[in-house]
Amino acid sequence: MKALVLYSVFVVIGAVAAALIGWVVEREVSETASLIVFLGLFFLNFVVSWIAVILVIDRSLSNALGQAEQLAIEKAGRAAQAAASGRAAA
Repeated sequence: MKALVLYSVFVVIGAVAAALIGWVVEREVSETASLIVFLGLFFLNFVVSWIAVILVIDRSLSNALGQAEQLAIEKAGRAAQAAASGRAAA
């Protein structure tokens, strides 16, 4: 739940920043350039926000895909299956 709230906050902050930067580009360059800049920043915002949430929650990107937890779950599952098959044989 904490990750979802953080992600939402980061996305809102990024969207506001993208809109402000797009507005400045519109004033200085053109509406077309503003649209391109805004859309690029808007969609980049989702990726950057997700990475920021991982950094805030885990304090590093060393396990960004959750591989360590997945391996631990699989190991526990194999151990449970081995224990269950050992009881069934006895």
